[in-house]
Amino acid sequence: MKSWAYTCSKLGESPSLSSLPENLTPFFDRSVIRNPAGIGELYSETWLKHGGPNNRSLKVWDSLNAIQTDAMKGLFELTPSHIQKLKQYAHSKLKMKDQISAFSVTCAYVLASLVKAQQPKANRLVFIFSVDCRSRLDPPIQPTYFGNCIVGQKVVAETKKLLEKYGFISALEGIIEALNRLKDGVLNGIETWISTIFNVMEDKIFATAGSPRFEVYSVDFGWGRPKTVDVTSIDKTEAFSLSESRNNDGGIEIGLVLNKLEMEAFSALFVQGLESF
Repeated sequence: MKSWAYTCSKLGESPSLSSLPENLTPFFDRSVIRNPAGIGELYSETWLKHGGPNNRSLKVWDSLNAIQTDAMKGLFELTPSHIQKLKQYAHSKLKMKDQISAFSVTCAYVLASLVKAQQPKANRLVFIFSVDCRSRLDPPIQPTYFGNCIVGQKVVAETKKLLEKYGFISALEGIIEALNRLKDGVLNGIETWISTIFNVMEDKIFATAGSPRFEVYSVDFGWGRPKTVDVTSIDKTEAFSLSESRNNDGGIEIGLVLNKLEMEAFSALFVQGLESF
């Protein structure tokens, strides 16, 4: 996206633009990805067995949750001061003394607020987020690598714990634990990734889309930076989207789709919770 935007923005200056800056030049060599466990073949076999033998259906897997008919979209923001407050509160409550990232506290705060707003009936819930593997592989690969190089990490939690007063802390503990598992190797346990996902499909599932590291508000095709970025996939997947703040000040924007009552409840919880820290 950044390479495309750069090319478009420079067409007026140089219609014959033939090269990109090094930091925007995609790297296409797939041979840098080592595949000792035959993960590609394993994934193919597992998917073919899902839903029946030799299942070659190309039907899009829209959502793990039911699609709502009265859905509405909301956009919320955690400012740098909000994020700092959440980190300080977390440090005062957590027994573990791990480094706490803006991503971790954002996901934990949104997750806890969502659970309280939706009041899911399931005893257990699953939170899934994506992890960039490029810098975590051995050896690491270029940040300009063009291809799918992410893995999913999951947090499994009891619903009642996130409904309690310290639901934010419970969610954060789960996320930190999931991130700490990456220290054993980002590809550790790849043989069971797909089967693990299938095993939690009956639970209430929450997930993320996008990332603040994508820097979507810096993308300029030649007519200026975007005023608003909308991740349309969350309309069907019910994930909540994450992006950097349009103000480029270190804040994080959160987009989500809920029904009217849930959105009103989430908005109140989101605002009141920040005021209480």
